[in-house]
Amino acid sequence: MKEDLASLGQMSRRDIDLDLIRAQWKALAAPYDVERWLIPLPPWAMRGYDHDGQTAWNVLCADPGIESSHRPLSIYIHVPFCSQKCHFCDCYSFRLSPRREAEKRAYVNRLCSELILWSHQGNVPSRPVSTVHLGGGTPTFLGPELLAELCRCCQDQFSISADTEWALESTAQALTPEMMDTMQRIGFRRLHIGVQSLENKVRSCIGRQSRAEVALDRIGQALALGWTVSVDLICGLPFQTIDSLARDVETLVLAGVDGFALYELLIYAQNRQWAEQVGLADRSHLPNYLMFQVGAQILEHYGYRKNTFNHWANHRDDNRYFAFPSRDEDCLAVGAIADGVFGDYHFRHPRYPAYIRATEESPGLEGGLRRTMFENEMHAVTTGIMSGHIPGSLMPYLQVTEQGVSLRDRWLDLGLVQEADDGGVSLLTNGSWFAGNMMRQLTALHRA
Repeated sequence: MKEDLASLGQMSRRDIDLDLIRAQWKALAAPYDVERWLIPLPPWAMRGYDHDGQTAWNVLCADPGIESSHRPLSIYIHVPFCSQKCHFCDCYSFRLSPRREAEKRAYVNRLCSELILWSHQGNVPSRPVSTVHLGGGTPTFLGPELLAELCRCCQDQFSISADTEWALESTAQALTPEMMDTMQRIGFRRLHIGVQSLENKVRSCIGRQSRAEVALDRIGQALALGWTVSVDLICGLPFQTIDSLARDVETLVLAGVDGFALYELLIYAQNRQWAEQVGLADRSHLPNYLMFQVGAQILEHYGYRKNTFNHWANHRDDNRYFAFPSRDEDCLAVGAIADGVFGDYHFRHPRYPAYIRATEESPGLEGGLRRTMFENEMHAVTTGIMSGHIPGSLMPYLQVTEQGVSLRDRWLDLGLVQEADDGGVSLLTNGSWFAGNMMRQLTALHRA
């Protein structure tokens, strides 16, 4: 750990407040250990389903909230295909077989069948749609023709207006001139690019097929079209240093990027073999925590502010799909492994093989659950943590005590939050890193 902190002091940049970063790290105490951070999951996401897939669909069809609600709707469409599986990737995505054109066609047909099925449920087709967000995988892998067909189906079935934000996730390599022209004609105005790193040595190691220069070129083209552009940057990649992460952030800021999602590299079963090969399986998390701190500080220096716990944005990027819970919207999700919610009922789709076999009479859900009374009680405050701000109206939830100290005061002492103008608290960079630990401690104290 001393070596990691020493490397921080050797940074070539002199506009970073190193004392502030050291102070935030030193303020931490159990259960907030840099080596034991937790993925942020609300309490309902840490238990099994209440219902199997068919029962979940029956419950949703009979739900009076679907029948009569006029709340806005966020639509998410998952496309799990990629031209190749990047080594670092922990997402549910894969390469197709040699019959890939037929498989892409079958998948788009299946998505359209599901969209039509949902459009027959209650008030769903008449609700205003705030965003249509395509994620993956690489949705652009469908190609211009199938992407346009899928989007037309969505337009035909739901109340999409000029205010609806069309958004898509992609890699730089997949953004060909033909694809960008198709996206412009469809109405896409937000693009999220998985940059991960601008160091070509790093990009090669993680499996990115294009060089950094190509990524910057595509970002420039998208911005010239007037699109909102956000990027992913990962902390903890092979050959990455605190200095190189800082350079990447500033380069992208100066290129005009509107939003930044900062992550630590996640290691799961699907990328563990690669992680072991490059010596990351038994890593310390401290260097990645320090990178995260430095990246956040640069972004805040340039005026970017959090609109979710790990997404810093300027005024153009409201990160609409990922922020839908804070707007109290429902999420209609379709496609393999897609998660959606109507009211207090959450549902999930199965993986690709089971999803593609579903009939036209059912979305082929994997399962669903309804939030319990306790989970509903915690919902607003856990949503506040995910959004990066817990308003003053929710402060009673932070008055729960442990060893005579309120949770609010404890979090202030640990440098996780700072007081906000509305009487609430906002997450500091420590809080962004430990959002999962905060949610776990909050719910544990309220259960006690």
